[in-house]
Amino acid sequence: MILGISPRRAGLVVSSLKWLALVALLVLAAGCDAMDEPATETGPDDVQIPPIAVPMAQMPSVPIPAVFKVPPGNGPFPAVIILHGCGGRGASQLIWARRLNNWGYAALIPDSMTPRGVKRVCEPEAQHLVTPLDRVGDVGSAMAWLRTRPEIDPQRIAVMGQSHGGATAALATQRVYEYLGLRAAIDYYGPCVDPQDHGTVPLLVLVGGADDWGHPAARCAAYGEAVQPDEVFEIQVYPGVYHAFDNPGMVRTVSNMHVMEYNKAAAEDSYLRVHEFLDRWVKHWHGEKAQAPLHGLKPPR
Repeated sequence: MILGISPRRAGLVVSSLKWLALVALLVLAAGCDAMDEPATETGPDDVQIPPIAVPMAQMPSVPIPAVFKVPPGNGPFPAVIILHGCGGRGASQLIWARRLNNWGYAALIPDSMTPRGVKRVCEPEAQHLVTPLDRVGDVGSAMAWLRTRPEIDPQRIAVMGQSHGGATAALATQRVYEYLGLRAAIDYYGPCVDPQDHGTVPLLVLVGGADDWGHPAARCAAYGEAVQPDEVFEIQVYPGVYHAFDNPGMVRTVSNMHVMEYNKAAAEDSYLRVHEFLDRWVKHWHGEKAQAPLHGLKPPR
């Protein structure tokens, strides 16, 4: 399903009870790439991102560590913020960064866990420690930092997340966050909630039909049916495919009674769809300049 865009004004008045209920739904449904190998790559690509205030996000008091990879050649480059799953930053995100570099995009991979003093939030008792709503704050912080970099085009920044990070990417499309100036969002097998709050940011969802970790296929399909006709939403459901299907390192694993497994055919098809979606809505985007200041982002009053 591909729909058009029309601008809508962001609103900041949100019921606290509604957001508490949303957090509860997301932490139960988001799932994770819990068995991903931890990232061990360190070096000159390691950066520190100052946290900024973002609505509904509990931010750490220390900088957010991240890996920043830029393609060869002369910028400024479009950029994609890559969000890991509930198990923390891992090899899958580094693979995605290299893929994006090959397509001409810079990649920034924030570590949402370390600055908050946790390693993972996959277990039910830990999921409140870092929520998808908190991580929208990491997206805003990453955008503010990227806009200080001369090698980055400040008007062409997107976000892509896997599982817990995918839920965050979907949330980042809501009207309350439009002031951030995201050009596009990609959700790999994270749940979609509250379609009435979807704004003007184009959203692509890629999900396995057999993924029962939060049932993201059904939730996101229902979300797509409910968004407004002038809002961009695309979904691709891969029949018989499970959670974490895009991760080449994910051998068939059962975690918390949910199957996770790489699927080569679905993964390669999804890469093509992501590439086309990013080129259409980010690299070749020609529209009004984002209104956010280049050295910091502040929500509208």
